[in-house]
Amino acid sequence: MIKANVLKIVAHNTSKTFMSTNVENTSLEKKREYYRNLNALDTTDAKPRGWDKAKPFESIPGARCFPVIGNLWRLWMPLFRGKDIVAVHKELCAEYGNILTLKGILGSGFKQLVVLYDPKDFETVVKNEGVWPIRKGQPSLEYYRKLRKDSCPNFGFATLQGEDWFTLRTTANPILLQPKIINEYTEKVDRVTTELVDNMKYLAERDEAIKTSSDFKNEMDKWALESIGVVALDTHLGCLKRNLELESEAQKMINSSKQIFELMYKLDVLPSMWKLMNTPTWNKYVEVIDFLIQTSAKHVNRALDNFDKETDTTKEAGSVLHQIAKKDRNIALSTALDMMLVGVDTTGRILSAGLYFLAKNREQQIRLREEAKRLLKNKNTPVTTKVLAEATYLKAVVKEVTRLAPIGVGNLRTTVKNLTLAGYQVPKGTDIMTANLIPCTTDEYFPRAKEFLPERWLSSHKTANPFAFAPFGLGSRSCLGKRLANLELHIAFLKIIRNFDLSWPHEDMCFTTTIFYGIGKPLQLHIKALNQ
Repeated sequence: MIKANVLKIVAHNTSKTFMSTNVENTSLEKKREYYRNLNALDTTDAKPRGWDKAKPFESIPGARCFPVIGNLWRLWMPLFRGKDIVAVHKELCAEYGNILTLKGILGSGFKQLVVLYDPKDFETVVKNEGVWPIRKGQPSLEYYRKLRKDSCPNFGFATLQGEDWFTLRTTANPILLQPKIINEYTEKVDRVTTELVDNMKYLAERDEAIKTSSDFKNEMDKWALESIGVVALDTHLGCLKRNLELESEAQKMINSSKQIFELMYKLDVLPSMWKLMNTPTWNKYVEVIDFLIQTSAKHVNRALDNFDKETDTTKEAGSVLHQIAKKDRNIALSTALDMMLVGVDTTGRILSAGLYFLAKNREQQIRLREEAKRLLKNKNTPVTTKVLAEATYLKAVVKEVTRLAPIGVGNLRTTVKNLTLAGYQVPKGTDIMTANLIPCTTDEYFPRAKEFLPERWLSSHKTANPFAFAPFGLGSRSCLGKRLANLELHIAFLKIIRNFDLSWPHEDMCFTTTIFYGIGKPLQLHIKALNQ
């Protein structure tokens, strides 16, 4: 108790000094000192209110665990029973309630994982995650970083902890999470999306309707990579050129960005011996990441070298890459690499899911098109920040898409202090997953939860608990690229619906989980170009 009180005094005094200065002009070392004190306060062993009345940790219900394979069979279930992990979570929630433990998830890095299903508990976790939240990443990516620590930048925000994470986020946050800066990319992303629309017109004219998804899905990925490239690399990669050669650098980058997570799933979720020996999957994983990092670094360094040669009057002030480089060139490179690693398959998945929902839900598609026609007078009218500011239904559509089809089914944290959750004692150092997709698809929090209803996000509709909806994560470790992702998605949905009529004359799409969540079958959209 004495130690805690002393730390409170130290943190309070440091906080007064820190907050009395201009944060932007405060040195990184002073920021570190301030947060070190707060971190020491956050990581004490004090017992929270209600601890003594809560049930002991050992009495938390535990999902059935088998010898040797533990609870891994639940992760493998989709392979054997055709049931996705989201359906498994719903069954577990129904059987055990709003909290349970999963033991024996070998290879995941978790000896025991506490899973939460109640947004009130999500809120408790987020509000007590500390100033340096701990989020365990993918074991394969962490090992790769150790393997290449002397030859590649300190990339991989998701795998960094403590002061390493803090240094990168403190430098990148004020830029990548600043709406004014991201909005300056509206024109560039609009031009990239125009190329996507042109390619869709070509596919529609060639096939009358896009009935096979290989070409179309590749267009989604090409659009996502090209959009990230203009921001992260300050480079137009040429991904959306028609008939892109398979051996071209751009196509290889597209393939690599998708392969990384397919291989990660095989290494970290499915049975694998990669920790004991260099398996073919591990060797391919290293090869793919090496290529993407080396290629991205080449473009970043070229852009930064050119920037160094420019005069103050010709430099592009709004460039994300250049603004971060002014503070730290290595962090600029690390940030760009992270954006290239996680910004392609993710955004492409959300766009694909959204087009499916709009194709299936005629009324919502028509309403979005009416807004698009009001804001874009003709099919070739560019999207501007003014247009996006007035596109209220568009924003509701994107929110509804990410409610039903977020990239992740939940968020991970390791507790930095003792907590009471769902009436149980949860000690410091416990690995936790907040299964956000479960309340997102539950009528208690979202009436008619299984239906695609963007209207629920308009001003007259409010969600029952804001912590139920977290498509980009929660707290200070939420997705660094969320503003850019939303900009890309807003422009893409608006331009595509302004130019095409979509239909889905098939059975319902199934959604599956690997490393990411998303559509599990080919996106066999039927599209028809609009005349006006």
